[in-house]
Amino acid sequence: MTHGEIIRVLILEENASEAVSLACLLSNSDNLLQMNLVSEASKFETALNDDIPDILIWGARIASPEFETTQSLLAGCNPELPIITITDSCPAAAMIEASRAGSATLVLYDRPDEIRRAFIREVKFLRLRKALEKLECKLRAAEQRCHAFIEQSSDAVAYLHDGMHVYANRSYMDLFAISTRKDIEGTPVLDIVDSGEHEHFRTFLSNYQQQQGTAESLRIHCLRAGGEPFESNMEFSPAVLDGEACTQVIIRPRHSTAELEAKLDALSRNDILTGLYNRQYFMRVLDDCVNSQPRDSGACALIYILLDDFKSLRESAGVAASDFLLRDIARLVENHTDRQDSVARFGEYAFAILHHDSSKEKVQALGEKLLHDIATHVSNIDGHTLNTTGSIGICAITGHSSNAQDVLSRADLACEVARSAGGNRIHTHSIAVDEHLSGEDDRHWHEVIRKTIDENRFYLVYQPIVSLKGDRGKRYEVLLRVVDEQGHVILPGQFLAIAEQAGLSGEIDRWIINCAFKQLAKMRENNREISFFIKLSNTTLTDSKLPDWINLRLEHYRLVSDGIIFEIPELTAAGDLKNSMVFVRSMEKIHCKVAIEHYGRSNQPQLLNHLPVDFLKIDSGLIRNLASKEENQAQVKGIVRTASEHGKKCIAERVEEACDLALLWQYGVDFIQGNFVQEPSKQLDYDFAGEIA
Repeated sequence: MTHGEIIRVLILEENASEAVSLACLLSNSDNLLQMNLVSEASKFETALNDDIPDILIWGARIASPEFETTQSLLAGCNPELPIITITDSCPAAAMIEASRAGSATLVLYDRPDEIRRAFIREVKFLRLRKALEKLECKLRAAEQRCHAFIEQSSDAVAYLHDGMHVYANRSYMDLFAISTRKDIEGTPVLDIVDSGEHEHFRTFLSNYQQQQGTAESLRIHCLRAGGEPFESNMEFSPAVLDGEACTQVIIRPRHSTAELEAKLDALSRNDILTGLYNRQYFMRVLDDCVNSQPRDSGACALIYILLDDFKSLRESAGVAASDFLLRDIARLVENHTDRQDSVARFGEYAFAILHHDSSKEKVQALGEKLLHDIATHVSNIDGHTLNTTGSIGICAITGHSSNAQDVLSRADLACEVARSAGGNRIHTHSIAVDEHLSGEDDRHWHEVIRKTIDENRFYLVYQPIVSLKGDRGKRYEVLLRVVDEQGHVILPGQFLAIAEQAGLSGEIDRWIINCAFKQLAKMRENNREISFFIKLSNTTLTDSKLPDWINLRLEHYRLVSDGIIFEIPELTAAGDLKNSMVFVRSMEKIHCKVAIEHYGRSNQPQLLNHLPVDFLKIDSGLIRNLASKEENQAQVKGIVRTASEHGKKCIAERVEEACDLALLWQYGVDFIQGNFVQEPSKQLDYDFAGEIA
């Protein structure tokens, strides 16, 4: 509880005028108060149930409930409720009775200053207690996170009490081939030490326990499950587990140079949690596959799996339990693939399969089998059961696939379509566009796009843009989705590039703007903080009539324009500076804002001297694998510094990894956007008040 929060006060006083006087007295204590006056003891329980107070003022003239009744009522709502008892006199017996009833203070009616001081004192205690509760909650959360980190650690970690195991993480159990925690808890640590070194270990442990408070290490031989000894370093340090003092021990096997090289190679390729390939290595494998694929081949496919609503599951079940489920699903996915396939944990709760030598029908059948088995799988974790479903996007790899990122984008989009449709389903990317790109003339495409516009085969999705600096304003980027005649979703970037060549992109932009304005007007009826970022195509800036049309649409929907931000690509702004300047100035006049997207591609900071935009959206190419690319880190730092000097806000596009998020926060980036936060969705339901997962 902080200053400015409302304090609920229940005054139990049979004399109405006395109750009003008390309320007036307490209202002058520089606190925001919500008063509830009760004049009869019989209504006390109802008042407690209706709105649990923070402080109880008890007029002793009233016929008070019995002691046992009072304790029972308070125990049911707030056993620590501060009670100030007011009476006509203060004999010892009255003080004892008030104390037995839980009263913190006993004061006299005719001493208003003492009543006021007692109330202010209890308010201070109340705030301190609330602050302590928050700190304890944060401490518990921190302990849970630390426990989760230890559970996920590749180091073998255990906790000992009097030389007995009380906890061991998964790596420790794997090192000694222990199946369950029941098999390790309560067993002596000597069981994993070579018998020839028992005496040496006992002496070390005895000496260590006598000088608790320091960290020590010991080189000793341990025993593997089969009885084979191995040399290890054991590191001991004091710790606390479940409120009890104990000893943390970390065991690190000593490896030969060849073993270390093999381990480093595995670490560079594999995800630590699941053992599958990591994202970076998988992209290299996918790139090799795309580059070597014959033009008429379609025998390979990328299968992209996203676990549905996994962030909510993680919040409710905790990090450790949800990681167990991730490991289980990783094994399930791996068991469904062939030896020549490549499988990766591609994101926090996403998997990718590069599937070889299979027909379209067989790939579809594999996807359906995965979908079914993920949905029916149940993980048993510490007596609790967890399960989830998945959304799957499939993209065939053909000779028309230009690069690995292209294939990934299509599979990711197909997966997003499946998830947006409710999840637990498959969507296959349409390759019709790819084939037409290489074989059809401009006239045909003009007809196709004209038909798509006339039949209104578009819809909008929204991706949240979230502050890293505590700003809880609701911001979304508006994204277009295009559906072909077979009901398959086509990549909008590809479609719009063709539409631009056909001279139809301006018409599509107006459709997007009109639909976005309509949705924004609907949302702003309940929440005026919401803002939309709307992309503009390259040729739209040359439309001199667009600013007036935008203003007319604003008037039509009765929209306040400060929540609308139009995005101009950096290359477009640099290539057509004159029209860009005209557009930005015209938006200033109607109080709309402008952002430069894909900023950093052309390295032209002088643009900001000519274009008074409000936001810079840092190009995704600089964000991808930011943690491992020092050159990108330096460039992002420079962009943030330039933005700050010009009074602009920075948004990082397509943030996918937690490690990149930490760096962006450190560099001072204002907002982030990407699938790490949330995939694009038809629903505008992101919780901007919550923490970023």
